[in-house]
Amino acid sequence: MHSKVKSLDEIAAILEKKRAAGSRVVQCHGVFDLLHPGHIRHFHEAKTKGDTLVVTLTPDRFVNKGPGRPVFSETLRLESLAAIQDIDYVVLNDAPDAITAIEKVKPNVYVKGIEYANHGKDVTGKISEEVKAVEQGGGHVHYTDDLVFSSSLLLNQHFDTTPPEVSAFVAGLKQEISLEEILEKIESLKDLKVLIVGDAIIDEYQYVEPLGQTGKGNHSVAKCLDREVFLGGSLIIANHVAQFSDHVTLLSAIGKNCPHKTFIQDNLDPKVEQEFVFLEESTTLVKKRYVLKDGKTLSKLFETYSGQEIGVSSEQTGRVVEFIKKKSTFFDLVLVADFGNGFTNTPIVQALSATTSFLAVNTQTNSGNRGYNTITKYQRADYISLNEPELRLSMHDKSSEIEGLAVDVLEIMHAQGISVTRGIRGALCFSKQEGFISLPAFVSQSIDRIGAGDAYLSLSSLSLAGGIPLKFAGFLGALGAAMSVQMIGNQEPIKKAPLIKFLTRMLK
Repeated sequence: MHSKVKSLDEIAAILEKKRAAGSRVVQCHGVFDLLHPGHIRHFHEAKTKGDTLVVTLTPDRFVNKGPGRPVFSETLRLESLAAIQDIDYVVLNDAPDAITAIEKVKPNVYVKGIEYANHGKDVTGKISEEVKAVEQGGGHVHYTDDLVFSSSLLLNQHFDTTPPEVSAFVAGLKQEISLEEILEKIESLKDLKVLIVGDAIIDEYQYVEPLGQTGKGNHSVAKCLDREVFLGGSLIIANHVAQFSDHVTLLSAIGKNCPHKTFIQDNLDPKVEQEFVFLEESTTLVKKRYVLKDGKTLSKLFETYSGQEIGVSSEQTGRVVEFIKKKSTFFDLVLVADFGNGFTNTPIVQALSATTSFLAVNTQTNSGNRGYNTITKYQRADYISLNEPELRLSMHDKSSEIEGLAVDVLEIMHAQGISVTRGIRGALCFSKQEGFISLPAFVSQSIDRIGAGDAYLSLSSLSLAGGIPLKFAGFLGALGAAMSVQMIGNQEPIKKAPLIKFLTRMLK
C-alpha cells in the first residue's frame, strides 16, 4: 500500500504534530469511485487553502449507490487518490458518513463541491451535520466552484455492466418522467397516514460450521458460531414505510412474555405508533435459520418455527375488529402483511375488506401455512402484491400464462392494480389503466433473498396510495427489493437516502 495511506488513528497523531508546527490542515471527503478532471481541480484548489491535504474515503460497505457500486474497490480507490500530487494523505473512513473522519482530522478547512452549497438539495441530509462537526472543531467549509462532472453519469455511460433489459426499461422511463418529478413524488409520501396490519415475526440467523457426520449415527453435525436477530413480517414492513412516511401505525400481535419484546420495542422506528395485542399463551413467532456463511455467500441448511402456536383470542379479535372499523378510515393506506401465522382470522379479514381506505394486501405462502393462506380469502383490495407461486396457489393453476391469472385475480378482488414478483425475472404489474408492465430485476446477484418481497410490497403500496402510477410505483418497489437482496436478512430497513442515491444513479 502507498505510504500516503494512513488509518484514522495514524492520521490523528500525524496531524497533531503538524498543527503544533503551524500547519493548516485541509480535508476532502467522498467515494471517488471514478476520478475525473473535476476531482483533480477540486483537490488542487483544496490544497491552496492550507498546507496539508487529507482525503478521507467512504469504504465499500458504506457506499449507498445501489447494487454494483462502487465499481472500483476501496483498495484501488485509495491507491488512485494516493497517486495525486496535491494529496498528502489518504484515509479509509470507518463509518457511513464523514462525521467520524472530521472529528479525527479536525480540519482548518473542509472542502466540498459547489453542488453541496445548497444544503436543502442534499438527499442524505448529512452536509449540515458535516458543517456542524467542522465548526465545532474550529474550522470552516469552503465550496469549490469549478468543472462539475458526475461520476455516476460517467460510469453509467462508459463502464456500465447493466443488463440490456434494465437499460431499455430505464431509457423508456426517462422519456416519461424526470428525476426531479420522481424525487418530488417520493418526498410527498411523507404526509401519508399509514396503518400496517399483520403478523409480527422475529428472524434469527444461526451461523454454523459443518463438522461432518456424527460418529454415533447418520446425521450431520455443525458447530454454532454466531447469531443475528432481525425484525421480520409486519415489524420490518413498518420500519420500511417509516423511512418514507412520518405517520405510521402498526397493528399486530406479540407474546405477552415474549423474550424478544424489548428487542422489538428497541428496534422499531420511533415514528411507528404501536398498537399491539399481547398473546397470553404464545410467544412471538421466531423463524430460525441455520446458515453456512462463506464471506458474503450464504447457504441455508434448514429452518425452524417456534412460538405463536395459538392465535388471537375471540376477545382480542373483537378489539382488533373494533379498531379497524373505528380507525381505518383515518388512514390514507391500510397495508396488510398477512403471513398466515395466526394474527388474521375471518372477522379481521372481513373488517379489513370493508375498509374504505386504500387497501393493499399481500398473503404469503410459507411452510407455516402450507398454501392455505391465499388472497381470495379477502373480499376486496385496491392493490395486490404476490409472488408467482402465491398467485398460482390462489387460482389453483400451475401452468397457465401468468398474465391471464393476474387479470383474473384483479377481477375477483375488484382491485385497481396487481404486482407479481418473480425473483431474478423481475415483476409483472397490471392495471386496467396502464395495462401490463414488465419490470426487470435491477440486480443480477444477491446475498440473501429473504425480505425482498416485503421491501417491494412496502414501497409499491405506499407509492400507489400516494397517487404514483403503477409503473413508477413498481419501479420504486423493485429498487427496494434490489437493495434488500444485497444484505443478510432484514439487517436494516430500506432507507430513503440510499434509495434516492440508487434511483439517481439509475436515471443519470
